[in-house]
Amino acid sequence: MLKGMALLEIGKFFLPQGAVFAPIKNYNNYSFIQKGDIDGDGDEEIIVGYLWRKQPFVMILKNIKNRWYRISTIKGNGYDIHSIELVSTSENRRSQKDLIIKWMKDKKTLATNVFTWKAGKLHKLEEETRYSRKEEVLANVENLHPIKAYQIGGVLWGYIDDSGEIVIPPQYDYGEPFQENGLAVISVNELYGVIDLEGAYVISPQYSYIGEFSEGRAQARDGNETRLIDEKGNILFSTNGNILPMINNRASFSIVDKENEWKYGYIDREGNVVIPPQYRYARSFENGMAVVEHLNGEFSIIDKEGNIISHLDYAFVGGIGEGLLSFQEAFGEKYGYIDLEGKIIIPVQFDIAEEFRDKRAVVGIQQDIGFHYGLIDQQGKYVISPRYNYIRNLGENRIALGIPAHENNPVWADSKYAIGDLDGNILTDFIYYDLTDYNKGYASANDGQRTFFINREGKRVSRLPVVKGNGSLVFEGKIIKGNIDYRLIYLDREGKVIWHEENSIQLNEQFRVQERKYAPNRYYVIYYPEIVGIKDELTRKQVNEKLQKMSKGEDIYKDEIMDSTYYGDYLVSFFKNNLIGIELNGYSYTFGAAHGMPTKIYTHINLETGEFYELGDLFKKNSNYVEILSKMIRDQIMEVGKDSYIWLDSYQGIRPNQSFYITDSALHIYFDPYEIAPYAAGFPTFAILFKNIMNIIDTEGDFWRNIQGD
Repeated sequence: MLKGMALLEIGKFFLPQGAVFAPIKNYNNYSFIQKGDIDGDGDEEIIVGYLWRKQPFVMILKNIKNRWYRISTIKGNGYDIHSIELVSTSENRRSQKDLIIKWMKDKKTLATNVFTWKAGKLHKLEEETRYSRKEEVLANVENLHPIKAYQIGGVLWGYIDDSGEIVIPPQYDYGEPFQENGLAVISVNELYGVIDLEGAYVISPQYSYIGEFSEGRAQARDGNETRLIDEKGNILFSTNGNILPMINNRASFSIVDKENEWKYGYIDREGNVVIPPQYRYARSFENGMAVVEHLNGEFSIIDKEGNIISHLDYAFVGGIGEGLLSFQEAFGEKYGYIDLEGKIIIPVQFDIAEEFRDKRAVVGIQQDIGFHYGLIDQQGKYVISPRYNYIRNLGENRIALGIPAHENNPVWADSKYAIGDLDGNILTDFIYYDLTDYNKGYASANDGQRTFFINREGKRVSRLPVVKGNGSLVFEGKIIKGNIDYRLIYLDREGKVIWHEENSIQLNEQFRVQERKYAPNRYYVIYYPEIVGIKDELTRKQVNEKLQKMSKGEDIYKDEIMDSTYYGDYLVSFFKNNLIGIELNGYSYTFGAAHGMPTKIYTHINLETGEFYELGDLFKKNSNYVEILSKMIRDQIMEVGKDSYIWLDSYQGIRPNQSFYITDSALHIYFDPYEIAPYAAGFPTFAILFKNIMNIIDTEGDFWRNIQGD
């Protein structure tokens, strides 16, 4: 039987002058030379891949009467060979093999050819659907990574490979990372779908939400229904309530009955109802058990068939965790821990009691303001006394211990962290921010100026990248993904930048929007636009200074102690002729607040004159546009009726300088959070078609003429 070196010698003899063996990318020994029965006569042929005159070829050698002959040569469809594979044919009962060659057309595209021996010759098959690239790319799921590209109208998402080459061009409104099953959730026009590693739709954009796949199943929201879907998009189950992730072949689901009461039960992976909805709440299964709350307020632990393992006669019971469950004897009182039988193991004494992890639990004690956190063992003994702003289990026997970032800040404000272990040892000083969980011995941290990796001793890893700015770094296969100062970046393990977000948008031959950054400290990060290409120097200066001021680019000291954070960014929403529309958005969060406060300002600028247009500039003088638009918006609100989220008593019409933005066909009027609707409503926006208000538009004005492109 021919071995590796013998194959090499035979293959080398038949190579054309100047040809070399192809370095096939599957890295098997002698992968550029393979053996197999191509013609089905019971004897194996030799298949040789090689490069000649910068083109790939494959030749087939056959032994006839103890001599080797070249019986076929295939010229490649690309610049290199990715792989050569021999697959048994289903229609031939002998040992005949089909030949599958995958050519590299470019760094991101493969072309597949399938050949079969028939009637004394090698024939290329027209139908190649039996063979797919899916198995090949699934072996390298982590080799595609989401990116975003800024353009007029917003941001589009696509995907790159480990080298930074774009594999799936930016085309989605949002793109999540690829999951272990080789699928990624994307969004187009506010609808969610799923793509595979080649960018093909597995599920077309049709849902208002798609969750992460778990055990081959995901939740998809469609109108008033939540559906359980498989990896092909098949609907296995639907409900008018919710569905939690599939765990242990069970997913908790809810229905809303005629009395508007929520009831929970469980389904399996096939969508079969295995435990009918009968609980007030049902947690996910852990180790074959789940905690449920009955309609009468009692708690139980059940098995996967719904059989009661134990009754828990308490006002509240938490998750199973590691067999110790947090509980309250009465609502509003302190927490302790019980075992699976309901026996009190750790008496009530805590104001916060998290689940056990690695035989430790984080607990909190109420102080004058905020909480002090400690760490207990399974007997309730303090491993770390409650004296920290916060404690977080980072995994791999490591914890983060937080103290106030500044001495005069309250305990619930910003924290800086030290690394400790589960035995209560403190390994570092309190010097870190934004710590991530440990993964294979490494975690990400920053010191307020740089982001880097630390080892389990809490020391910076010098051989891994250090990035200027604050955020986090995570390993994604062979490369590193960074979210630094609200920007996405990919690096190799030596710190070379593979891909980063582009920081400019070319509007036309003359004008360009250049991103500028203002980040005096870790609390305050602003990205604001600068217009490049305005010919008049004074106009250029005035426009850009006003844009910076509108972006909230106030002076902040580097070491200033702050009680809040602020992030500002922008989008180019519109451009036609000399008219640009820019959305300036921000988010401010005051430490200790229930939520942050978003801001949004649209501005429309004539780049030739430097004029900033207001709403009134769109309309004729004395047109009563305020009254007309106010009534049209009120009509839209009343059309929705009782289901409207608008506080009707708060809506008093629009102001003369009301916030707005324009698109090609419509004027959009919007209001700030809490102005006429609850916070959850965001920025209530009303579209008014230009064609419906043409009688009051100043069609001779510069504003309208630029909108129309005249």
